[in-house]
Amino acid sequence: MALATKDRISFYSSPDLKDWTKESEFGERLGGHGGVWECPNLFPLQEHDRQNGGAVANGRTWWVLLVSNNPGGPNGGSGTQYFIGDWDGHRFSPIDTITRWIDYGPDDYAGVTYNNTGTRRIFLGWMSNWDYANQVPTATWRNAMTIPRELGLRRSGGKLYLVSQPAKEVYQLKSEIRRDSGLYILKLPPKPARDFAIHFANNMGQELVVGYDQSANQYYIDRSRSGKVDFHPGFGARYTAPRISTDKTITLTIVMDASSVELFADNGLTVMTAVFFAEQPLKMTSVPAK
Repeated sequence: MALATKDRISFYSSPDLKDWTKESEFGERLGGHGGVWECPNLFPLQEHDRQNGGAVANGRTWWVLLVSNNPGGPNGGSGTQYFIGDWDGHRFSPIDTITRWIDYGPDDYAGVTYNNTGTRRIFLGWMSNWDYANQVPTATWRNAMTIPRELGLRRSGGKLYLVSQPAKEVYQLKSEIRRDSGLYILKLPPKPARDFAIHFANNMGQELVVGYDQSANQYYIDRSRSGKVDFHPGFGARYTAPRISTDKTITLTIVMDASSVELFADNGLTVMTAVFFAEQPLKMTSVPAK
Protein backbone atom coordinates (compact mmCIF):
# COMPACT_ATOMS: atom_id res chain seq x y z
CA MET A 1 0.00 0.00 0.00
CA ALA A 2 1.26 3.45 -0.95
CA LEU A 3 0.07 6.01 1.60
CA ALA A 4 0.51 9.77 1.39
CA THR A 5 1.87 10.98 4.74
CA LYS A 6 2.20 14.77 4.73
CA ASP A 7 5.35 15.45 2.64
CA ARG A 8 6.27 11.93 1.57
CA ILE A 9 4.92 8.52 0.57
CA SER A 10 4.99 5.65 3.08
CA PHE A 11 4.82 2.05 1.88
CA TYR A 12 3.11 -0.65 3.95
CA SER A 13 2.56 -4.38 3.48
CA SER A 14 0.04 -6.79 4.94
CA PRO A 15 -0.69 -10.52 4.58
CA ASP A 16 -4.37 -10.10 5.44
CA LEU A 17 -5.22 -6.39 5.00
CA LYS A 18 -5.62 -6.16 8.79
CA ASP A 19 -2.12 -6.10 10.22
CA TRP A 20 0.25 -3.72 8.45
CA THR A 21 4.03 -3.41 8.44
CA LYS A 22 5.79 -0.23 7.38
CA GLU A 23 8.31 -1.05 4.67
CA SER A 24 9.87 2.30 3.73
CA GLU A 25 9.39 5.99 2.99
CA PHE A 26 10.06 7.99 -0.16
CA GLY A 27 10.30 11.63 -1.17
CA GLU A 28 11.03 13.67 1.94
CA ARG A 29 13.66 15.70 0.05
CA LEU A 30 12.83 14.76 -3.55
CA GLY A 31 10.46 16.28 -6.09
CA GLY A 32 8.14 19.23 -5.66
CA HIS A 33 7.19 20.23 -2.12
CA GLY A 34 5.06 23.32 -2.52
CA GLY A 35 2.34 21.70 -0.41
CA VAL A 36 0.98 18.45 0.95
CA TRP A 37 1.44 15.21 -1.02
CA GLU A 38 -1.72 13.34 -2.01
CA CYS A 39 -3.18 10.56 -4.16
CA PRO A 40 -0.20 8.22 -4.71
CA ASN A 41 -0.35 5.57 -7.43
CA LEU A 42 2.42 2.98 -7.97
CA PHE A 43 2.42 0.74 -11.05
CA PRO A 44 4.77 -1.05 -13.51
CA LEU A 45 5.10 0.21 -17.08
CA GLN A 46 7.14 -1.00 -20.04
CA GLU A 47 9.49 1.36 -21.82
CA HIS A 48 8.88 1.98 -25.52
CA ASP A 49 11.06 3.12 -28.40
CA ARG A 50 9.80 5.12 -31.36
CA GLN A 51 10.17 3.32 -34.66
CA ASN A 52 8.64 4.21 -38.02
CA GLY A 53 6.37 6.78 -36.45
CA GLY A 54 5.05 4.39 -33.83
CA ALA A 55 6.26 2.84 -30.59
CA VAL A 56 7.51 -0.65 -29.77
CA ALA A 57 8.32 -2.17 -26.40
CA ASN A 58 11.98 -2.85 -25.79
CA GLY A 59 11.43 -5.21 -22.87
CA ARG A 60 12.50 -3.02 -19.94
CA THR A 61 9.87 -2.57 -17.25
CA TRP A 62 10.07 0.31 -14.80
CA TRP A 63 7.89 1.37 -11.89
CA VAL A 64 6.12 4.72 -11.94
CA LEU A 65 5.00 6.58 -8.82
CA LEU A 66 2.39 9.33 -9.27
CA VAL A 67 2.18 11.94 -6.51
CA SER A 68 -0.18 14.91 -6.51
CA ASN A 69 0.77 17.96 -4.48
CA ASN A 70 -1.20 21.04 -3.52
CA PRO A 71 -0.05 23.72 -3.94
CA GLY A 72 3.21 23.61 -5.87
CA GLY A 73 2.05 22.70 -9.38
CA PRO A 74 4.13 23.79 -12.40
CA ASN A 75 1.73 26.67 -13.17
CA GLY A 76 0.58 27.39 -9.63
CA GLY A 77 -1.93 25.64 -7.40
CA SER A 78 -2.32 21.88 -7.56
CA GLY A 79 -0.48 19.51 -9.92
CA THR A 80 0.68 15.92 -10.32
CA GLN A 81 4.34 14.92 -10.47
CA TYR A 82 5.76 11.48 -11.16
CA PHE A 83 8.90 9.49 -10.47
CA ILE A 84 10.37 6.60 -12.48
CA GLY A 85 12.43 3.90 -10.83
CA ASP A 86 12.57 0.38 -9.43
CA TRP A 87 10.42 -1.32 -6.82
CA ASP A 88 11.73 -4.38 -4.99
CA GLY A 89 8.61 -5.04 -2.95
CA HIS A 90 9.89 -2.98 -0.05
CA ARG A 91 11.45 0.22 -1.35
CA PHE A 92 11.05 2.56 -4.34
CA SER A 93 14.37 3.71 -5.86
CA PRO A 94 14.15 6.52 -8.47
CA ILE A 95 16.44 6.63 -11.51
CA ASP A 96 17.19 10.32 -10.87
CA THR A 97 16.07 13.36 -8.88
CA ILE A 98 14.45 15.31 -11.74
CA THR A 99 10.98 16.69 -10.98
CA ARG A 100 8.65 15.62 -13.79
CA TRP A 101 4.97 16.55 -14.27
CA ILE A 102 2.35 14.39 -15.93
CA ASP A 103 0.51 17.53 -17.09
CA TYR A 104 1.85 21.10 -17.13
CA GLY A 105 -1.52 22.80 -17.50
CA PRO A 106 -3.37 24.29 -14.53
CA ASP A 107 -6.23 21.79 -14.52
CA ASP A 108 -5.15 18.18 -14.09
CA TYR A 109 -4.92 16.97 -10.51
CA ALA A 110 -5.24 13.84 -8.34
CA GLY A 111 -5.29 11.47 -11.30
CA VAL A 112 -4.81 7.73 -10.84
CA THR A 113 -4.87 4.68 -13.11
CA TYR A 114 -6.99 1.57 -13.51
CA ASN A 115 -5.85 -1.97 -12.73
CA ASN A 116 -8.24 -3.94 -14.97
CA THR A 117 -7.03 -2.84 -18.42
CA GLY A 118 -4.61 -5.65 -19.31
CA THR A 119 -1.22 -4.39 -20.45
CA ARG A 120 -2.58 -0.88 -21.00
CA ARG A 121 -2.29 1.77 -18.29
CA ILE A 122 -5.24 4.19 -18.43
CA PHE A 123 -5.13 7.46 -16.49
CA LEU A 124 -8.00 9.76 -15.52
CA GLY A 125 -7.49 13.10 -13.77
CA TRP A 126 -9.64 15.68 -12.01
CA MET A 127 -9.91 18.65 -14.36
CA SER A 128 -9.64 21.56 -11.96
CA ASN A 129 -7.31 23.35 -9.58
CA TRP A 130 -7.73 23.85 -5.84
CA ASP A 131 -6.82 27.52 -6.30
CA TYR A 132 -10.31 28.16 -7.69
CA ALA A 133 -12.25 24.87 -7.79
CA ASN A 134 -14.95 26.24 -5.50
CA GLN A 135 -15.23 29.59 -7.30
CA VAL A 136 -15.69 28.55 -10.94
CA PRO A 137 -18.71 30.30 -12.53
CA THR A 138 -20.92 27.25 -13.12
CA ALA A 139 -24.54 26.61 -12.19
CA THR A 140 -25.52 22.93 -12.52
CA TRP A 141 -22.08 21.38 -12.16
CA ARG A 142 -18.81 22.28 -10.49
CA ASN A 143 -15.90 20.40 -12.09
CA ALA A 144 -15.24 17.61 -14.61
CA MET A 145 -12.70 14.89 -15.39
CA THR A 146 -10.08 14.70 -18.15
CA ILE A 147 -10.57 12.32 -21.04
CA PRO A 148 -9.07 8.87 -20.42
CA ARG A 149 -5.37 8.80 -21.35
CA GLU A 150 -3.10 5.88 -22.13
CA LEU A 151 0.32 6.14 -20.50
CA GLY A 152 3.68 4.98 -21.80
CA LEU A 153 7.40 5.47 -21.19
CA ARG A 154 9.67 7.00 -23.80
CA ARG A 155 13.13 8.56 -23.95
CA SER A 156 13.99 12.02 -25.18
CA GLY A 157 17.37 13.71 -24.91
CA GLY A 158 18.73 10.69 -23.07
CA LYS A 159 16.13 10.91 -20.27
CA LEU A 160 13.08 8.76 -19.62
CA TYR A 161 9.62 10.35 -19.51
CA LEU A 162 6.00 9.36 -18.99
CA VAL A 163 3.94 10.08 -22.10
CA SER A 164 0.16 10.52 -22.32
CA GLN A 165 -2.12 10.10 -25.32
CA PRO A 166 -5.92 10.10 -25.67
CA ALA A 167 -7.15 6.54 -25.17
CA LYS A 168 -8.09 4.90 -28.48
CA GLU A 169 -11.70 4.67 -27.34
CA VAL A 170 -11.91 8.47 -27.48
CA TYR A 171 -11.31 8.29 -31.24
CA GLN A 172 -13.87 5.51 -31.57
CA LEU A 173 -16.47 8.00 -30.37
CA LYS A 174 -15.79 10.35 -33.30
CA SER A 175 -18.94 9.29 -35.14
CA GLU A 176 -20.91 10.50 -32.14
CA ILE A 177 -18.99 13.77 -31.77
CA ARG A 178 -20.69 16.74 -33.38
CA ARG A 179 -19.02 20.12 -33.79
CA ASP A 180 -22.13 21.92 -32.56
CA SER A 181 -21.91 19.98 -29.29
CA GLY A 182 -18.70 21.83 -28.46
CA LEU A 183 -16.55 18.69 -28.48
CA TYR A 184 -14.09 18.00 -31.27
CA ILE A 185 -10.56 16.66 -31.83
CA LEU A 186 -7.87 18.39 -33.88
CA LYS A 187 -4.97 16.18 -34.96
CA LEU A 188 -2.54 18.36 -36.84
CA PRO A 189 0.09 17.03 -39.26
CA PRO A 190 3.76 17.37 -38.25
CA LYS A 191 5.11 20.87 -38.71
CA PRO A 192 8.51 22.55 -38.20
CA ALA A 193 9.27 23.56 -34.61
CA ARG A 194 8.64 27.27 -35.14
CA ASP A 195 6.31 29.81 -33.57
CA PHE A 196 2.60 29.19 -34.09
CA ALA A 197 -0.68 30.10 -32.41
CA ILE A 198 -4.11 28.52 -32.81
CA HIS A 199 -7.04 30.76 -31.87
CA PHE A 200 -10.38 29.35 -30.73
CA ALA A 201 -12.91 32.19 -30.72
CA ASN A 202 -16.57 33.22 -30.71
CA ASN A 203 -18.58 36.18 -32.04
CA MET A 204 -18.22 37.99 -28.72
CA GLY A 205 -14.49 38.47 -29.20
CA GLN A 206 -13.63 35.86 -26.59
CA GLU A 207 -10.80 33.51 -27.48
CA LEU A 208 -8.51 30.82 -26.18
CA VAL A 209 -5.02 30.60 -27.71
CA VAL A 210 -2.86 27.48 -27.90
CA GLY A 211 0.64 27.87 -29.28
CA TYR A 212 4.38 27.36 -29.26
CA ASP A 213 7.09 29.94 -28.50
CA GLN A 214 10.28 28.85 -30.25
CA SER A 215 12.59 31.30 -28.47
CA ALA A 216 11.48 30.03 -25.06
CA ASN A 217 11.00 26.46 -26.33
CA GLN A 218 7.62 26.39 -24.60
CA TYR A 219 4.06 25.46 -25.41
CA TYR A 220 1.38 27.70 -23.95
CA ILE A 221 -2.33 28.09 -23.33
CA ASP A 222 -3.57 31.68 -23.02
CA ARG A 223 -7.03 32.04 -21.52
CA SER A 224 -6.76 35.74 -20.60
CA ARG A 225 -9.59 36.59 -23.04
CA SER A 226 -11.45 33.29 -22.90
CA GLY A 227 -14.64 34.56 -21.24
CA LYS A 228 -15.33 34.73 -17.52
CA VAL A 229 -11.94 35.08 -15.85
CA ASP A 230 -12.45 37.56 -13.01
CA PHE A 231 -13.83 35.11 -10.44
CA HIS A 232 -10.30 34.39 -9.20
CA PRO A 233 -7.01 36.36 -9.42
CA GLY A 234 -4.67 34.75 -11.90
CA PHE A 235 -7.23 32.56 -13.67
CA GLY A 236 -7.02 34.65 -16.82
CA ALA A 237 -3.34 33.99 -17.47
CA ARG A 238 -0.94 32.53 -20.00
CA TYR A 239 0.25 29.09 -18.88
CA THR A 240 3.44 27.51 -20.22
CA ALA A 241 5.04 24.08 -20.51
CA PRO A 242 8.54 23.09 -21.65
CA ARG A 243 8.96 21.34 -24.96
CA ILE A 244 10.68 18.10 -23.99
CA SER A 245 11.09 16.64 -27.46
CA THR A 246 14.25 17.42 -29.42
CA ASP A 247 12.68 16.53 -32.78
CA LYS A 248 12.77 19.17 -35.52
CA THR A 249 9.06 18.74 -36.13
CA ILE A 250 6.08 19.13 -33.80
CA THR A 251 3.05 16.86 -33.64
CA LEU A 252 -0.08 18.14 -31.96
CA THR A 253 -3.41 16.69 -30.87
CA ILE A 254 -5.99 18.98 -29.27
CA VAL A 255 -9.19 17.78 -27.62
CA MET A 256 -11.53 20.74 -27.36
CA ASP A 257 -14.76 20.72 -25.38
CA ALA A 258 -17.29 23.39 -24.47
CA SER A 259 -15.25 24.47 -21.44
CA SER A 260 -11.90 22.66 -21.63
CA VAL A 261 -8.87 22.11 -23.82
CA GLU A 262 -6.45 19.17 -23.59
CA LEU A 263 -3.17 19.50 -25.49
CA PHE A 264 -0.97 16.49 -26.38
CA ALA A 265 2.27 17.61 -28.03
CA ASP A 266 5.10 15.53 -29.51
CA ASN A 267 3.28 12.21 -29.12
CA GLY A 268 2.40 12.98 -25.51
CA LEU A 269 5.78 14.12 -24.18
CA THR A 270 4.28 17.49 -23.21
CA VAL A 271 0.67 17.63 -22.04
CA MET A 272 -1.43 20.59 -20.90
CA THR A 273 -5.01 20.79 -19.65
CA ALA A 274 -7.01 23.94 -18.98
CA VAL A 275 -10.64 24.83 -18.34
CA PHE A 276 -12.27 28.05 -19.49
CA PHE A 277 -15.69 29.67 -19.29
CA ALA A 278 -16.64 31.31 -22.57
CA GLU A 279 -20.10 32.87 -22.74
CA GLN A 280 -20.62 31.38 -26.20
CA PRO A 281 -18.99 28.27 -27.69
CA LEU A 282 -15.51 28.83 -29.14
CA LYS A 283 -16.36 27.33 -32.52
CA MET A 284 -14.20 29.52 -34.77
CA THR A 285 -10.66 28.23 -35.27
CA SER A 286 -7.84 30.13 -36.97
CA VAL A 287 -4.06 30.12 -37.32
CA PRO A 288 -2.96 33.70 -38.10
CA ALA A 289 -0.34 34.02 -40.83
CA LYS A 290 3.14 35.08 -39.70
